[in-house]
Amino acid sequence: MYSNRRAQFISRPRMTRAKKGKASARRAPRKGYSRARREAEILDAAFSEFAANGYAATRLEDVARRAGVAKGLPSFYFERKEDLFRAVIRRVLLPLWIDLSEAVSPVDGSTRDLLRATLSAMYRGLVANERAREAMRLLIAEGPRFPELTEYYYSEVVERNIAIWHRLVSRGISRGEFREGPVARYPHIVFGPALQASIWQLLFGHRHGLDLESWIESHVDLVLNGLDRIE
Repeated sequence: MYSNRRAQFISRPRMTRAKKGKASARRAPRKGYSRARREAEILDAAFSEFAANGYAATRLEDVARRAGVAKGLPSFYFERKEDLFRAVIRRVLLPLWIDLSEAVSPVDGSTRDLLRATLSAMYRGLVANERAREAMRLLIAEGPRFPELTEYYYSEVVERNIAIWHRLVSRGISRGEFREGPVARYPHIVFGPALQASIWQLLFGHRHGLDLESWIESHVDLVLNGLDRIE
């Protein structure tokens, strides 16, 4: 019996250095595959899962499967599903508001032209952007059940938006281009039609989509005629 075991041990093929190297290479992470790239893939997969299944039904392991990463990797990068959702919102929407905030900073040029350009950029980033519309749809659908999500969206996105339009309207008033009025307190009125267009496209876009160029022109005309200083 001892001799049989010894014979089996002796006859078992030994792993050469070359084979060991190949095995190690298979276990090692791919070179050049940075954490930032993995996070980006996880966030893209998470957005797709949230959009397809809703916030409540989305599981981190489903995100991992869609991203093609290890099951526990999303949990390693994002401790909770809420943290993952917040990161998705930052990735999808925050760049738009950062760009708009920078766009209203110039001191030269008329406020009318600046308002027109800012509204056009908002439509491109929010209404014509399918991912941004899906994020809004998700918040509308899940917000009542998860108020912490809508509160985060408000603090990170809506407040930035209000601040941008408040600065722009105040600029026009201080330069004598716009008349003073209630809109200075509620600049929400200025960007309201863009939110309406986004919701319209979500609900009716497939069959009754808006002509966005004409809608934008109508929006700009309405706002400027409402704000213009009457001599």
